[in-house]
Amino acid sequence: MLKPKSAIVDLFFYPYMVDIMQRDFDLVVTILGALRDASGPNLSTHDIKNAALPHPEEQGLQVIAHHLDLLEDAGLVKQVSETAANAGATRWRITWKGYDALEQDEDDEDEDEDFDAEE
Repeated sequence: MLKPKSAIVDLFFYPYMVDIMQRDFDLVVTILGALRDASGPNLSTHDIKNAALPHPEEQGLQVIAHHLDLLEDAGLVKQVSETAANAGATRWRITWKGYDALEQDEDDEDEDEDFDAEE
């Protein structure tokens, strides 16, 4: 079995997460948007969960932690506090590549709207 890279994921019972964790592109965009629109330079995992999940009781901190790890692997976010008291206190910031990815997503949406209007 592969060991998770992040200490955040280590805090949860990882073997059972493999079955329920799938990459959710809409959630990725929502997380990046929350980091971009934050009033400060970074957000905690809990802050991101509260901003990104409309129904926190249905999806938990482990879903956000998993997606933050994926975003970090892609270079779109960066962990700025490595020694948090708990997984939810870890702080994250968006990177230059993260801003570029959001802009590309917005450009793609604009092109889709233009295409739909032509039909």
